[in-house]
Amino acid sequence: MGRSIVHDLGSPRRPVACAICAVRGLSADHLLDLCELGVDFVQLRDREVSDRDFERFLDGLASRAGDVLSRIIVNDRLALAAAFPVAGAHLPEAGLPVAAVRSRFPRGRLLIGRSVHGVEAAVAAEEEGADYVILGPVAPTGGKRPLPPDVFRETCRRLRIPVWVVGGLTPENLERLQGVGVSGFAAIRSFRDVRRASAFVARCSDLRPVQQPVQ
Repeated sequence: MGRSIVHDLGSPRRPVACAICAVRGLSADHLLDLCELGVDFVQLRDREVSDRDFERFLDGLASRAGDVLSRIIVNDRLALAAAFPVAGAHLPEAGLPVAAVRSRFPRGRLLIGRSVHGVEAAVAAEEEGADYVILGPVAPTGGKRPLPPDVFRETCRRLRIPVWVVGGLTPENLERLQGVGVSGFAAIRSFRDVRRASAFVARCSDLRPVQQPVQ
């Protein structure tokens, strides 16, 4: 029987934290430390690593702590995403059509995410069956200019699926999009050491609206 998994993809009232990690140089210990800190998802991506080496990493992780695989999102490696009980597969904006992937993996079988860089691309991803989108960049990073704040606001307004954001995010600048409707924050550099990762996760929690007591 196929697996049926329900994941909390976050909401404006409870944004999730997603660590984006290259497989090369990543130890299972560090990944497990990130999960222990409260990271909700770990997206594994690495264009330079072979499928076999990627598979070995997932095998090693499964032998250490198989339940952690339910937090793993595999970037663009559909065969591996299908072979392991991971949370989902993430598609680059110029990658395979979401609809084609969704036809192979119905909802509940595998999460499907899409990287986007604008409102219309996000809307299209939702219409094709994506479970969430990652929109960015938020801040200058890698020579890329940040998107205007209105792009994030309009995307969150128009989509019914969760919108995560990425690009130059640090524990110090997460509040840039507070109140916009973002459901999750993803980052690369902020998760390279445990101290920064802990601060990032804590800041995500700080951004949750304070519940007002019932009168």
